[in-house]
Amino acid sequence: MSHHQRLHRSALFVPGSEQRRIEKSAGIPADLIIFDLEDAVSPAKKSTARQLVADALKASEFEGQQLVVRVNGLSSPWFNEDMAAITEVGNCSVMLPKFESPDDIAELRKFTEKDGLPLLGIIETALGVLTVAEAAKSLSKSDILCFGHADFAADMELDHADPSQGVIHHARCQVVLAARAYGVSALDNVCLEVRDEAVLREDILLGISLGYSGKMCIHPRQVEIANVLYTPSDEQVSNAKEILEGWAEAQKQGLGVFAHKNKMVDLPVILAQERIVARAEMIAAKS
Repeated sequence: MSHHQRLHRSALFVPGSEQRRIEKSAGIPADLIIFDLEDAVSPAKKSTARQLVADALKASEFEGQQLVVRVNGLSSPWFNEDMAAITEVGNCSVMLPKFESPDDIAELRKFTEKDGLPLLGIIETALGVLTVAEAAKSLSKSDILCFGHADFAADMELDHADPSQGVIHHARCQVVLAARAYGVSALDNVCLEVRDEAVLREDILLGISLGYSGKMCIHPRQVEIANVLYTPSDEQVSNAKEILEGWAEAQKQGLGVFAHKNKMVDLPVILAQERIVARAEMIAAKS
C-alpha cells in the first residue's frame, strides 16, 4: 500500500513527556499515532520528551504502526535537536506546526527527503489560512494537510474556539478545499470535548461533510468514534456495489447515465462509489 493510500481516519496525539501514555498508545487502534514534542510538553521537559519519543520509535510494540512526531516550530530553539533525534531513527513522519508557506516544507525536507515518508503540516494561524493554497501546492501526494483550530482562534484573538462557527469554520473549509485542490489528504481539527460523545460525533460528521479524510484526536476514547464514522457503513458499501454493477451494465449498452432507485447516476457518482468500495477494502485489509 503506497503512502497516499494509507488510512487516516484517526490521528491520536500523545504527549512526548509522558512515558506511561506513550506505552499505552501502542494498544490504541488509531490509524496514526502522533508523539507530541510541541504544545503538550513544557520547555523544562523538552529534552526528556525527545529521548522518550526516540526510544518509542525504536520499540517493537509500534511495529507496523504509522508513527508521526510533531516537532517544535522552525523558529523555536528546539527544532534542530528535535529533527536530529528523529532522523537518527528515521522510521516516522514529521508534523510541522504553524505551517504557513512552501519555504517551511522545503526546510523540513532538508532533514527528511531521504526517508520518503509523508510530511504533515498544520495550518493554525491567520497567515497560514491566507496562504493555504500555496502551501498545499508545495506538498506531495503522500503528505497531509491539517487544521489546528485552537491555535487559529488564539491567533485571531477570538473569545471562543468553536470550529462550526464564524471565521474558524471558514478557515476549516479553506484548509480542506486547498488539500483537495492539490490532491492531498486533510486531517480535521481536534475536538476539545472529551466526554460528551454527542458533541464529538457532531463535530466529526461536520468534518466528513466538508471533505476531510480523518480526525485528529486528543483522547483514546475519541479514536474509536472517529474510526467508526470515517468507515463506510455496510449499507453504503452494498449500495455502492449495486451502483457499480448497474454502471457496468449501462456501459455494455453504450449508456453514459442510468437510473438507480429513481436517481440519476453518471460518472461523478460512479467515482464516489468507487472511493467508498476502495476505502472499505483498505479498512478490511487492515483489520
